[in-house]
Amino acid sequence: MRLSSLRERVFRLKHIPHGNLDTQLRRCLTTVDITLLGIGHMIGAGIYVLTGAVVRNIAGPSIVLSFLFAGVASLLSALCYAEFGAR
Repeated sequence: MRLSSLRERVFRLKHIPHGNLDTQLRRCLTTVDITLLGIGHMIGAGIYVLTGAVVRNIAGPSIVLSFLFAGVASLLSALCYAEFGAR
């Protein structure tokens, strides 16, 4: 395989028909909205790092029970949302 054909396949562009871009929704994200969205993602990623530090220093092996209880609570919440969405 030649390098140029590999480059063409990696950087190929998909053509989207113009009709697919029409929507009734407004594109209304401002710079502040996008900045706050990025900050929120960084804080969310930091929570995952903080969880590891808490497990190592404080919780220890009981973290398995904590995750199990949180999973059950999330499952019950998801079932409630599914019930409301089905009505």
